[in-house]
Amino acid sequence: MIDWIKANYELISIAINGAMLLVWIGYLQIFVRSFLRQTRPKILINRGGGATLEAPCLVSNMSSDVIYVESIIIRLQTADNDWTCPVTELDGIEEWEEPSDLNLRTRQGPLDAGKVRNMGTFRTIIEHALRAGSQTPELGTDHWERLKRFDVRVIATYGSEDLPVGANRWFKLTWEGGKATMRPETAGTLQIRSHRERRKISKILDAEVQD
Repeated sequence: MIDWIKANYELISIAINGAMLLVWIGYLQIFVRSFLRQTRPKILINRGGGATLEAPCLVSNMSSDVIYVESIIIRLQTADNDWTCPVTELDGIEEWEEPSDLNLRTRQGPLDAGKVRNMGTFRTIIEHALRAGSQTPELGTDHWERLKRFDVRVIATYGSEDLPVGANRWFKLTWEGGKATMRPETAGTLQIRSHRERRKISKILDAEVQD
């Protein structure tokens, strides 16, 4: 056995080095995946205080670093209509004593890691979108009870990333006796991380600025 080892020392050494290299490559992959998982952005969109439209829309930053909320976009769907509307800036009719930690009349602004911000009630946000989608703003809520579902999308800047990041979540409305209850259609918030989707939301931001 010893003679065989001596005779094949070089081959054994190459095999051992190759095995060690594979082990280190495995460790490196685990490290890289763990690093990317810890540093990638994660934004949560939730409701607070029940299932009515008076519940606040809560946006949480579960990323490892601060994000800057650039835009809040609402998509509304009825049985025969579908439209989207940015609700980042308050439209002058909304009543909201403290819109943000900065005490500004906007939903835009920085959000530290592990923090949550109240973006206003779902009713306030939807009414804003309804008014904006109507030719007569003061009558914009005429579609109110026809609403079936809506989507809340958050677009944000994260760290030194060139493209914006984002997240969205759909909610379903159930009407009974003129009162609505809502429930999320998914267990969690959908994260917008792919390069293609991030390019799309970048174009949305550009269009919003031009408007």
